[in-house]
Amino acid sequence: MFFLLKTYIILRKYERFFMYKKVTAVLVLGIIFSVAITLIANGVNEETNTLYKIGKKVVISNGKYEMTMDVEQFIPCVLMAQLDVDSPIELLKAQAVVIRTYILYSMGSKEKIKAQELGLPYCTYAQMRERWYEDYRRKHAATGWGMFYNLTDFGKTKVYDEKMACIHKVMEKTKGRVLKYQGKIILPLFHRISNGQTRAGESALGSDYRYLKSITCDKDEQEDEFLSVRYFTLEEFLKKLSENGIVIYKDKEEKYDGKNSDVHEFISMMDLSNVDENGYQLWVRLGDTKVNGDVFREALGLRSTSMKIEEYEQGIRITTKGDGHGFGMSLSFARSLAENGANWGDILRKFYDCVIVDY
Repeated sequence: MFFLLKTYIILRKYERFFMYKKVTAVLVLGIIFSVAITLIANGVNEETNTLYKIGKKVVISNGKYEMTMDVEQFIPCVLMAQLDVDSPIELLKAQAVVIRTYILYSMGSKEKIKAQELGLPYCTYAQMRERWYEDYRRKHAATGWGMFYNLTDFGKTKVYDEKMACIHKVMEKTKGRVLKYQGKIILPLFHRISNGQTRAGESALGSDYRYLKSITCDKDEQEDEFLSVRYFTLEEFLKKLSENGIVIYKDKEEKYDGKNSDVHEFISMMDLSNVDENGYQLWVRLGDTKVNGDVFREALGLRSTSMKIEEYEQGIRITTKGDGHGFGMSLSFARSLAENGANWGDILRKFYDCVIVDY
């Protein structure tokens, strides 16, 4: 802004050298517009010019455009869709390594992968810019700068640059680092909140996943979203299962539709005894139909497979603990560890039996 103001003053000073004042106005506007575009372009492209590059690519496409960026440039896009930029920096570093490891595990020997194939939520740098700016304007609405920013778009680049400085620190400290077990990149599963314990990968998924450790996450139980309660009528419950391809059979042949049954009878047909040592549902038996715990959770829109199902006021009440599948890193407990002084390497080794090495 100072540069633009100075340019305007100089041009006004020498206005007499121009034949018409209109010429001055046009030139001023032209110079200001040119400089502004240059500054904006530099701000937008900063991340592509300064971030370390690993050589493998992620392709982003929304139907209207397609853009290819290095994996290192894509990691902040995923990181900012999962965590806030003001999260503890050691948590951000740990999750950046998890994201990189997950992407490279998914790519295997491929040099390029579509973002949609990864199944990870992400936001663009333009979206980060808008979100950070709106957050700043909202939080500082009562201050002089906040009021000024609310009336103009000035400061957008300033706020963006300040936030990106944190992202650059995260990426610089962890560049190229991945998690490996016995010389191979692992599948670094993670979730928002555990049920108080993370799940042992070997017992639930097989020996190939023994690097996923079972640990106690006592702080997770203090999260506001630790417990979730959902209510269903019997009709709603059966409809959601049916919509997700789950058909219930009774007496091995008869298809169960629930039309001539009540909730008490239906719940008596359920078997929820098949859980792992950490309290997560492996299978749910409905009459003669056996349903995988995660399939059951997704069909009903539940947060976790750590669940309790009971009859409640002529309906069904399901109480779940935690948020997510429970494998690997609990982001909630990782945050607690970071807030209590753990560095990003210690956090990762807490959840994964692995080494942290250069890719």
